[in-house]
Amino acid sequence: MALAQLMLRRIWSRLAQSLVLLGIVSMVGFSLLHLTPGGPLSQFTDSPGMTQADIERIERQLGLDQPLPLQYLRWAGNLVVGDWGRSYRDDAPVLSVIAGRMGQTFKLMLAASLIAMTLGLLLGVFGALRQHGRFDRGATLATMVILSIPTFWFGLLVIYVFSQRLGWIPAGNAAPVGDSGWLVALHHLLGPAFVLGLVNTAVWSRYMRSAVLECLGQDYVRTARAKGVAPWRVVVRHVLRNAWLPMIALLGLELPSLLGGALVTETVFTWPGMGRLFYDSIANRDYPVILGMLTFSAILVILGNLLADLLYGLADPRLRRR
Repeated sequence: MALAQLMLRRIWSRLAQSLVLLGIVSMVGFSLLHLTPGGPLSQFTDSPGMTQADIERIERQLGLDQPLPLQYLRWAGNLVVGDWGRSYRDDAPVLSVIAGRMGQTFKLMLAASLIAMTLGLLLGVFGALRQHGRFDRGATLATMVILSIPTFWFGLLVIYVFSQRLGWIPAGNAAPVGDSGWLVALHHLLGPAFVLGLVNTAVWSRYMRSAVLECLGQDYVRTARAKGVAPWRVVVRHVLRNAWLPMIALLGLELPSLLGGALVTETVFTWPGMGRLFYDSIANRDYPVILGMLTFSAILVILGNLLADLLYGLADPRLRRR
């Protein structure tokens, strides 16, 4: 009962902090979009045949003739009740536009996360157990090279080698709408998921290696070895059990990089997800969709960090006593 009350108190405290942070992020994003050259009306002002009278009429209809604080309060109030505005490009509700791309991005992020966590944890654990050995040095060199390669260049290289030269994967796009086979969908997912996952593998392996090395130097590990416990039991029951704690926190920290990497990866592979939508919206100066994407991404990042914080509190017994 005490644990449930503690977790409930932590949830309310983190939710309050998250709402404040979301408000700050939304105000900054709203203000920056209005400071861009041309402002929210740039799409209309550059259209041929638009007169000054037409621009003023549209400005009044959209409420852009009001002071900026009033515009923000109006937009935030509509946001709370589910009205995120309408796209300039096709007059569709912003929420429906984002929802139409959300599934493809979540599919890509899930596949990339599985690749990054699996490879990263294996490389980190074996590298730490063979510290300064050939495997550890090779894995360290490989991760540094991967971290140094720009994501867009890595994606283009994968397309050239595995699609153009070898013909193993499609050059881009998701599976055709009429083809519901999961093998076809997986075939189209391989390229972007591999690129996004391998870039994040480097981060996971470095953190896991450091966490395992720290645990190997603890007194409880030396005590277990002195008692004659089998080496594999020491690693599984003592080292990995405690090395997982920093990885839980890393889950929340990696979400922003996954979203940012998805933007580049989806653009390179023409993957019809939220990253591609954001790029197209910027190119078409569709400000309601851009603002909606910024807000939605901020919500995802805040929720991801909140979930990681709560999971860390459940996994670490020391925090339960606070």
